[in-house]
Amino acid sequence: MTSEDPRIRRYRSQSFQYLDDAYQELRRGRWSRSEELLWGSVTLAVKGAALIRGDVLADQEEIQAYAASLGQEWHDRRIRDAFNQISKFSEAAQRVRESRYRVDRLSMMLDDLRSAVEQLWSMAGLDEPE
Repeated sequence: MTSEDPRIRRYRSQSFQYLDDAYQELRRGRWSRSEELLWGSVTLAVKGAALIRGDVLADQEEIQAYAASLGQEWHDRRIRDAFNQISKFSEAAQRVRESRYRVDRLSMMLDDLRSAVEQLWSMAGLDEPE
């Protein structure tokens, strides 16, 4: 599979769009929507990286395991822990609502996830957003 494959290009484009939308939703205070968009963004980035390598992933469990494997292989904590970060997002949002966390905690999580997505596409040879 090459980076010219239309499916990979579509995944990449949608992955970055979801990521941008997640930031917008966070600013609007729609944290659960932001979390959904983050799941989509990271999922598409992992699926794209897998396709470049000739691997097809069937379900979310496989996608999460693949991300963890890539993170270990590339020695990148952000990729390895991306789905764990997202799964903690709603808990962190709840703590922000209860004023035990500052909202910048969510922004830091989002920045970490953006970095993971960018790194996945970079390692797949598609690092510049279109």
